[in-house]
Amino acid sequence: MKKNSLLFIAVITVFASYSANAQSSSADNIDVKTEAGKVRGKLSKGIAIFKNIPYAAPPVGNLRFAAPVKPIPWDDIRDAIKSGPTPPNPTPKAGDIDDKPTVGNGWVKGDDFLTANVWTPDVNSNRLPVMVYIYGGAFVKGASDVPLFDGTNFAKKGVVMVSFNYRLGIEGFLKINGVPTNIGIRDQIAALKWVQDNIAAFGGDPGNVTIFGESAGAICVGILVTSPATKGLFKRAIIQSGSGQAVLSGEQADRIANQYAKTLRIKNTRDAYIKFTPEELLASQPKVTPKMVKLETEDFPDPSGGVSLYFPVIDGDIIPEMPIINARNGAGSDYDLMIGYNTDEMNFFLLPTGLLKKIKFNVVLNLAVKKVHPAPSALIAVYKKAYPKKNLGELLSAILTSYQAQVPSIRFANAHSLSGKTYMYEFAWPSSVANGTYGAYHGLELPFVFNNLDVVKGERGMLGPNEAPHELGDKMQDAWVQFAKTGNPGWDAYNTTERKTMLINKTWLLQNKPHAKVLAAWDGVREQ
Repeated sequence: MKKNSLLFIAVITVFASYSANAQSSSADNIDVKTEAGKVRGKLSKGIAIFKNIPYAAPPVGNLRFAAPVKPIPWDDIRDAIKSGPTPPNPTPKAGDIDDKPTVGNGWVKGDDFLTANVWTPDVNSNRLPVMVYIYGGAFVKGASDVPLFDGTNFAKKGVVMVSFNYRLGIEGFLKINGVPTNIGIRDQIAALKWVQDNIAAFGGDPGNVTIFGESAGAICVGILVTSPATKGLFKRAIIQSGSGQAVLSGEQADRIANQYAKTLRIKNTRDAYIKFTPEELLASQPKVTPKMVKLETEDFPDPSGGVSLYFPVIDGDIIPEMPIINARNGAGSDYDLMIGYNTDEMNFFLLPTGLLKKIKFNVVLNLAVKKVHPAPSALIAVYKKAYPKKNLGELLSAILTSYQAQVPSIRFANAHSLSGKTYMYEFAWPSSVANGTYGAYHGLELPFVFNNLDVVKGERGMLGPNEAPHELGDKMQDAWVQFAKTGNPGWDAYNTTERKTMLINKTWLLQNKPHAKVLAAWDGVREQ
């Protein structure tokens, strides 16, 4: 056979091998075959980007208020270049901080919103580590395809990055008779199953998947880590400002559902709720407020301290018990875990209310702290000694940060480290927004994790008007990627004896037993 013929056959063989997985339909487009059909994404600076890929069928008709099912296959190549619809969620309100890069501009209407987005550096690998992000938003707002959560910079560092939508609010988390519990969590599990079945076509290794989430998304990660329904769906997990302890008992969830039924003058049944349009349900959500429902019970506290109603519920199925109890019993020990919180979490929630400025007397602070601690005077004394420069309002924020984020995160780390590999961090870099009053507030780590600092800069941007350290974004994302690749973010593992915790700021410091005296003041206080 002639030399030229052999060369021609070799070229055809290589091309056929490449085409089996992906075909480039133009210089800027790239096609990938999923189980349900082919999708067409785009190439941008060496990264292949796919958006709005169905991981489940549209939740309409008989599938509304139902567990997710696999997407309906399609014959033609599906466009995966443009952004798609989002779950029904409210338009964000303006405040000191512009959070639209985080939660989007509100609801983008459309039925087919149970979709995933993928960023990959190489569709032909099938060996790249995979990172799957679960967004927060108090279980009532948020979407996966927003500027801050662009996965391009993760892909540039050699991982396949995935994000997805899930149902929120009444349709995702209200406990309704005749409706599967925790529909929003079931959506997440369906998305993770889609990753297992399809991610190799995008270059990812289904055997090396890391899930990570922030706030409500972090609560979801804590649930997924300890749920019997997720075996084999991922290998590692990162919990950012949420521990999985913030769940409702069945009784608490029933109280919320009953109040909604009373307020809306309907029965708490699927047949009653399905008569509402998504628009009507979204408008109905704020008609029931935390003040209208007494959630505190003898066995379960109010997960949010009276500021939110929507949480996953213990159902004996997806969530068999409070996740931290499951963790103490060894659930989730097969997964590597990284968990952390921000130094000034509660400033994000408390500063906009003006409450902190009103606390000018010790008696007022004492009354506020009494809601979260049985010995408020003793606790306040500990915090005054630990933080002598803080005024009374700032002390309240520090105490509630411990109650809502710091203590639950450390307790979950303690539980998981008894049988599983665990790493701990505290994010402390302070934003300059609103003259620096917010500090290292709730959610501030996200621009650094995604290394997308430019989309949140400016006077009302998350980082504030001062120049943010881009090198911190590089270093933080490197740690997250290293954890996804190897199971080690680059510092010593956590245990209950030394409690090694990486303090993340412009400089990084591995601490032993940080905040020991403050934490000791919470000993014996029940799980929150």
